[in-house]
Amino acid sequence: MFDIISIGDPTIDTFLIVDDIEIVDIKGDKKAIISWGDKLPVKAFYRSVAGNAANNAVGSARLGLNTAYYCVVAHDTGGREIVHKMEKEGISTRYIIKNDKHPTNASTVLSHKGERTIFVYHEHRKYRLPELVHSNWVYLTSMGEGFEKIYPELVQYLDKYKVKLGFNPGTFQLRAGPKMNKEILQRTDLLSVNVEEAQSWVGENNRDPEELCKKLMALGPKAVCLTDGRKGAYSFSEEGFYYIPEYPGKRIEATGAGDAFTTAYIAALIYGGSHSEALRWGPINAGSVVQQVGPQAGLLTRHKMEAQLKKLSHFHPIMITDEKSKKRVMEMVAKKKD
Repeated sequence: MFDIISIGDPTIDTFLIVDDIEIVDIKGDKKAIISWGDKLPVKAFYRSVAGNAANNAVGSARLGLNTAYYCVVAHDTGGREIVHKMEKEGISTRYIIKNDKHPTNASTVLSHKGERTIFVYHEHRKYRLPELVHSNWVYLTSMGEGFEKIYPELVQYLDKYKVKLGFNPGTFQLRAGPKMNKEILQRTDLLSVNVEEAQSWVGENNRDPEELCKKLMALGPKAVCLTDGRKGAYSFSEEGFYYIPEYPGKRIEATGAGDAFTTAYIAALIYGGSHSEALRWGPINAGSVVQQVGPQAGLLTRHKMEAQLKKLSHFHPIMITDEKSKKRVMEMVAKKKD
């Protein structure tokens, strides 16, 4: 029996830290300008096991949870590296499937001044869910085309064992829309998305977090975690509507911050915490990750998490109960940089 089983594609990330980039705003969207056809100097170069589900598995294990991981990798250098990393972190690899026909996924991360753009390459996969043993939670996240083929078996598993589900949809799941993900959303205990992802699913252009959360809840999940980058994050559940600012600290490289946030949030719930308490865990874990390069180096152990929670005794969510408190939070958020 596991505390959590992570489901989703891993990848091998190559990080390029580059200074010679200009960021401009074009019609409200940030664009990177580089000298095309030129040779750009790379300040630093790193390689790391990554992927939303892999990040969750490593983060959950470090927080003391008995963790397993389902994914498909190849019999290649990247695949062996992923399996070795999971074993090193104490994660069960019994559900890692090896496939000789397609290489392991790879991504290149272009990082500049603490922010990043990711060039993602997903290999075609034939997904088939293994026969999973009982777990308290499943964490479902980014998968490639054909992800929906595991949904009928996953739904049966969730229903059979009354398993709680954390859902952080990846690119292909988001593009498929709520209708394709309907049965999963109806069984989701925590849906975690950022503001832009929420807008894409509910057809909403404004950034009102309460309206976005309510419309997401109407799709079926029992609770929603809505992140907004450096502006902070929100929790919406039957316990109430809460906001918490970004973790106070430096930012070196932001890859994996969202995964770290949701991983810690769910870990807090597994340990019996409320959504309000979980909203403290999230930014602390994310804040540690962005202080190092890559999505896993800064993931906290449970001991370090508890030490940070004690140290940051003043770092608590703000409950939004009415228009007055909402206005106060929105004014606070408006002052924060993107």
